Amino acid sequence: MKNQSDKPKQPRRGKLGKRAAILYGVLALALVGSGLAARYATSLKLHTDSPAPNTDTAESVPSARFDVSDLAQYTSPEAPAPSAKAKTPSEATTEAESEANAVLAQKDGVERAASFVLPLGETVDKAFSNGEMVQSKTMGDWRAHNGVDFRGTVGDPVIAVNNGIVKAVYDDVLWGTVVEIDHGKGLLARYCGLGKGSTVEVGARVKINDRIGNLGAIPIESADEVHLHFETRQDGKAVDPFEAMGLQA
Repeated sequence: MKNQSDKPKQPRRGKLGKRAAILYGVLALALVGSGLAARYATSLKLHTDSPAPNTDTAESVPSARFDVSDLAQYTSPEAPAPSAKAKTPSEATTEAESEANAVLAQKDGVERAASFVLPLGETVDKAFSNGEMVQSKTMGDWRAHNGVDFRGTVGDPVIAVNNGIVKAVYDDVLWGTVVEIDHGKGLLARYCGLGKGSTVEVGARVKINDRIGNLGAIPIESADEVHLHFETRQDGKAVDPFEAMGLQA
């Protein structure tokens, strides 16, 4: 009769299975943990690698925020008054001519002599062109000649063609020293090319044949012989001096 102790021993699989299960569980947890750690590390790296904001730049760059109240610095609290309408060239010219005519219309009690005399000698170098273009030796072009040129010599006396009142005396860059005299009845005479400092004064009353200055130079007509450039305007319009004075050329 065999003893029960002689039976072959069976392996204890129960304990081994439990140990394997525990081992597998630990490995699984380790794998899960390592995966989470890797994801966290990657996230942390991305976050760390992102460029940090430049505080200096952020302070120097103005905010993009816009407020309607910001317009206050660009606007005036009161609307500007409407500007006056600009005058057209024709209106300005008409107004200037009206003012000139108003001045010429003031006779100032000028009592003319019976006839006129010439302002300088009798030699005419260039006549009134009546609006037609004539050649300018000095300027090298063609232009209207609105006066009569009387030849003379520097220093020659220039006389008043009739009684009148001196309205203006001035130095012109083109015409030299100019004297303007109101000879009454809307007739204004311009004596151009006088010597500076040799003329009568503004407001002086002159009589026919009175010396009003000495002959000088005319820059804009310097290529011509020395002469007096003499113009006349009747009621503001340029006219032939000989016709205005009732004399023959």
